[in-house]
Amino acid sequence: MPNLAARLRQRLGPVWGAAFVLFAAQRFGDAINAFIGIWLVPRYVPADELGAVLPLAQVATFVAMPLAVLLTPYAKLLNVHAERGEPGKVKAMFRDASLLALAVLLLTLAATPFFFPLVFRHFGIQNGNLALAIVVSATLGALAPIFTESLRALKRFGVVSLASAIAPPLRLAVMWIALPFRGLTGYFVGQTAGPAFQSGVALLDFLRRHRGVRCEPWFREDRRVFLAFAIPLAVSTIVGNLRGMAEMMPMARVPAIESAAYYQITRFTEIASYLGFTLVFVLFPVVSARHERGQGTRRILLQTMWGSLALGLAFTGALALAGRPLFEAVGFLRPYAGLVGYILPLGAIATVRVASACFTTHEMACSRFRFLRYTVPIALAETAALFLLLRDPDFAWHLRHIVGAMFATTLLGFLGNLAELGLRGEAAPAADR
Repeated sequence: MPNLAARLRQRLGPVWGAAFVLFAAQRFGDAINAFIGIWLVPRYVPADELGAVLPLAQVATFVAMPLAVLLTPYAKLLNVHAERGEPGKVKAMFRDASLLALAVLLLTLAATPFFFPLVFRHFGIQNGNLALAIVVSATLGALAPIFTESLRALKRFGVVSLASAIAPPLRLAVMWIALPFRGLTGYFVGQTAGPAFQSGVALLDFLRRHRGVRCEPWFREDRRVFLAFAIPLAVSTIVGNLRGMAEMMPMARVPAIESAAYYQITRFTEIASYLGFTLVFVLFPVVSARHERGQGTRRILLQTMWGSLALGLAFTGALALAGRPLFEAVGFLRPYAGLVGYILPLGAIATVRVASACFTTHEMACSRFRFLRYTVPIALAETAALFLLLRDPDFAWHLRHIVGAMFATTLLGFLGNLAELGLRGEAAPAADR
């Protein structure tokens, strides 16, 4: 069986082979996560608060935003030094990234008391220990990529696959214990289990492989490259998080049945993006290494973009056809059966966004950021429109307003990706293909 798996990975290639193994491991976890999201969370979170789960999760992402700016240049440089066979610099980068992450998180934690009361008032939710739970969840969720990015850059996909398979059952166990005490707070307490476990596995694997390696200075040599990544990425990350907040904050004004339906429907439609996000995880270090060696990457990009798009849209179409019978047959989903028409646009949004993520990940791995010229204005336009409407107390919010804005700007951004890819065409140098 191991020989068969090795032959299959070799035949599929560097991206699809590693993605296949990781995909299989993650799908086991996704089955458990689907059970948590579709059944367990709605059982213990009141229906009038269910629509606030995803907006508050977006708030947690926003809180952890500063670390996201550091991850991509860190992964890029870590991959470069790993390819050059410089373990001393790799270990020093791991150490420095961890210390910097801790410093950023302490500053973020200090700012949260001034931020969360406004969010809770907006959604009409009692604080209790919820703010602390969100902050801890955001902290661990932000720290985990520091460790998993190290494994990704070093192409330790087997360890990542193992951690991805074990973390969800731990999350389920913690959720099952914590949710009955207090719905929303228990949800975010449960969210800490997976990142904590994955961080521990990654840390142990990294230290084991770099035992006895002496740290070597790296920042003076790589400072220009780091800043060249960090500055445009900071713009992209800040704008992206503002966009995510703008899309979620109106959920407080949407009728409760519609916001709860959005939660339940997206638990199904996000399945359309599973393969794509697995490919994105594998894509960056593979493309970065090939680009550094002057090898072509265009073929890999096209395979991942169109593969994730085709499979995601096929799943979305099948889910749209089965949506009403499924929701009418399951008791706790039946109240939302009249809103299953949102399956098609929400599934298309999830699919197209992950195809765009394949493109932008490829471009960042090749140290190109031209896509920001159109993705940032599109995101800012959507953000401004939604926040301006949110300021109007008389505007009658419905789910169609939010989904319509998401669909239009997602499609526009993807068309921009295709235009950029087409303009580059076959005239690009070999390293860019």
